Amino acid sequence: MRKPFLILLLLVACLIPAAHSQAPIVATPVGSVPLPWGLSNLSVIDSTLYACQNGVLVSAPTTAPAITALLPDTIVGRLCPEAVYVVRNSRDSLLYFSTGSEQAMNTSLNVHTNARLFKNRRVEVKSWYRDICHPVFSPDGNAMVFSSKGKVGLGGYDLWYSHWNGSRWSSPINLGNTINTQGNEISPVFYGGYLVFASDGMPGAPEGFNLYAVRIKSGAKADEIIFDSYVVQPLPEPINSNGDDWEMAFDPDGDGGYWLSTRNGKEQLFTFTGDLDGVMLNGHVVDEHQRPVSAADIRLLRQGRLVASTTSDSAGAYHLFALPNNDYRLLVTRQDYYNYNKTVSLVRPSEHLLIASQTADITLSRLPFGRVMVFDNLFQEDGDVELTASARQSLQPIVDYLRDNGNVLAQFTLYCSQEDDASYREMIIARRISNIQRYVESCLPSGAQISYKDGWKNDIINAQGMQGNAVCVELFPKK
Repeated sequence: MRKPFLILLLLVACLIPAAHSQAPIVATPVGSVPLPWGLSNLSVIDSTLYACQNGVLVSAPTTAPAITALLPDTIVGRLCPEAVYVVRNSRDSLLYFSTGSEQAMNTSLNVHTNARLFKNRRVEVKSWYRDICHPVFSPDGNAMVFSSKGKVGLGGYDLWYSHWNGSRWSSPINLGNTINTQGNEISPVFYGGYLVFASDGMPGAPEGFNLYAVRIKSGAKADEIIFDSYVVQPLPEPINSNGDDWEMAFDPDGDGGYWLSTRNGKEQLFTFTGDLDGVMLNGHVVDEHQRPVSAADIRLLRQGRLVASTTSDSAGAYHLFALPNNDYRLLVTRQDYYNYNKTVSLVRPSEHLLIASQTADITLSRLPFGRVMVFDNLFQEDGDVELTASARQSLQPIVDYLRDNGNVLAQFTLYCSQEDDASYREMIIARRISNIQRYVESCLPSGAQISYKDGWKNDIINAQGMQGNAVCVELFPKK
């Protein structure tokens, strides 16, 4: 675990409206070669990623196919040589700097415009504020949130905010004990209508820093923001992990961003594409006896395209992230089980939540290898040869499984036990075999190995025990 005061010297944020890429989150490490360790103070301004490395402001263009190096920044460095962090305020388009100077950090924030530094743009703070860092601005630029370790805080570093009254920034206000804890709350950043931040003190959270979101809205005054209902929730995987995760910076064009993580046992810069605004689908996969089914393949598809996929863990649990207000097909497969195929509608019921939670538990039925499955009354009358709609529905799980599992053989055996006329009975069974074969094989890829038999000629089971209109199905592992 890092010491909080070391971390906070490294923090930065970037201000943008939330984008809607209509894609789930995809996270990858940045760089085809190792980047220098100890990166901090991430921000993205005008298609440039800024960071701090050993007290030096470094940068790289985000338009490159891959970031492989962060080099000392000369442009911003000329404007403010001591800068270790830079962020833009959309209200006035000014660049705000934090410097490595202890005195500057403890008393004010400098603002730069037209190659001049204006003292009247400094944030007013009292002497008991210490280590003021990581300022970020709301989308309209009228509210500023920063992290500070003050004598009146709730413990460690807290988040504070100040609002612009038209001529000056107000005295800072603590964001309260729903957001702030006895631990450290650091690295705030606005993501559209939400504030994202890192904390190592949230009750019940894994050890270390995790990333959280809380919704904001406008207050009664134009320069006032309200943290809506203070519903604080963790960001989903793959953003949070079993390591420390902190310091997010979002791409102003909206299709992702950057953050730091130790999930691989070392500090790394990660990038993500997609939209954080979505629904986390959670559930458990169990069998008919409510026993967990592990290693089930779980896929979420929309209009035939794969949106997200995962496998169930040893407890049968799974988690999938997708965009809200859409219908998806939830497809679950596991060797030796029937396929599970169901339409689910993912809805985010409350704007208070950046990521809504929805539950879909799944029961898989084990395939009956080694025993005969009997389907009665697939045909309405003894003389009928056409499959009914309910018959097709009864056979669909078998057909689905055969379609997706090429290691299974199937044998369909048909009976028409109440017809004494042998020739008529054989004709009925032959036509039934033909219709079932046409239906089953129309759903399967070419080359599927299915056999069809007349149960009276191939007396596998006692035909006299059948109740008429019976179709028996046996499944065999392919050898």
